[in-house]
Amino acid sequence: MTVTETGARPSGLSTVEAAARIAQDGPNAVAKPRPRRLIARIGAQLTDPLVLLLLAAAIVTVALGDWPDVAIILLVIALNTVIGVVQEVRADRAIAALDDLAAPTAHVVRDGRSQTIPAADLVRGDVVNVEAGVIVPADLSLVDAFRCQVDEAALTGESLPVVKDAGEELQAGTVVVTGRASGVVIRTGSRSALGGIASLVATTRGGPTPLQRRLARLGRVIGLAAVALCFIVFGLGVVAGQPVITMALVAVSLVVAAVPESLPAVVTLALALGARRMAQHKAIPRNLHAVETLGSVTVLASDKTGTLTEGRMTVHEAVPTRALDELAEAAVLCCDAVIEPNGTLIGDPLEGALVAFAAGLGLDPTAIRAKAPRLAEHPFDQATRQMTTISRVPGGFLTVCKGAPETVLSAPIVEAEDTTVKALRVSAE
Repeated sequence: MTVTETGARPSGLSTVEAAARIAQDGPNAVAKPRPRRLIARIGAQLTDPLVLLLLAAAIVTVALGDWPDVAIILLVIALNTVIGVVQEVRADRAIAALDDLAAPTAHVVRDGRSQTIPAADLVRGDVVNVEAGVIVPADLSLVDAFRCQVDEAALTGESLPVVKDAGEELQAGTVVVTGRASGVVIRTGSRSALGGIASLVATTRGGPTPLQRRLARLGRVIGLAAVALCFIVFGLGVVAGQPVITMALVAVSLVVAAVPESLPAVVTLALALGARRMAQHKAIPRNLHAVETLGSVTVLASDKTGTLTEGRMTVHEAVPTRALDELAEAAVLCCDAVIEPNGTLIGDPLEGALVAFAAGLGLDPTAIRAKAPRLAEHPFDQATRQMTTISRVPGGFLTVCKGAPETVLSAPIVEAEDTTVKALRVSAE
């Protein structure tokens, strides 16, 4: 059994103690980075090497009095800057929406009774109760746990739920998949596991992308070549007897003509179209050049295939010896997953696949469980890789066992001559 008791359960803090600690430690929230000002966003766009080259060309064109060219160059610079700033603002808003992943409320024991409070009000020493479907609001040291499995993909990338027992820790931002547990808050806010990751992300500064490096190199080459040709043309003209002023104007005009005014706009528009296509697939890059970076990926390293799946499982094959409905009902009785009316799964993905299988046959999982209430169970154990339940049915009891084939389809659970075996094959997506 995964039920673990380690003495009396803590009675929790008092309201006065909690108020004193939150005044000392601050709220249970990760400090948000200061939003970038509009002027800073515009400045970042204008520091692109090609844009700097365009600005230099615009200054020279103003000196020459060529106002049509000045207007075209400034229009290109403005278009490039507007598209880049708009994309950054959209991405920042989308990232800010990820704050919804944080637990908005927490179930705690204070003043000797259970109550629900905002997760930001949690402090060290609070006793928190969590159950299936709940996002862990702070780092907890478990006092007791019953069939508690936690999805830690947000922190570790591990796609499979991790079993947690008393004495172990739950990290903030992880999700309880099955079971329930109680724990004492040991770290909050930026000191929690999730807060540490947020701090690292906030202080990380990315380097130039391959495209940015190539464009910078191209800008330097064009600039140096244009200046070199300018001096060559100027020198040849003066040697040929042309007036110095005239040759100076010709040379500067050649420099302006050599600048590819449309290149920054073309690159920005191409990246913007790529960002739009990614947004249609629910992926919003934080800046435009990230689109090109993703396109430059040639090798993708992964520790296991589960990291690349969606965390969903589906029944692909059923091997019943009698009615298929009986197999589906037994599967529902031997799992705890619940699928809400909006399609949201609360519970283990494998058990969710079994419930969805029964629902697909036109059965009502809630009615099945009400008709055959569970009397006892042996929760899933990593050692035996099995789960067994006993339910009361008309005329007696029904024992259902599910687990890995090599442990379930063997003695003493199944004898060699047993011909009543029913099985489901479930696979990940």
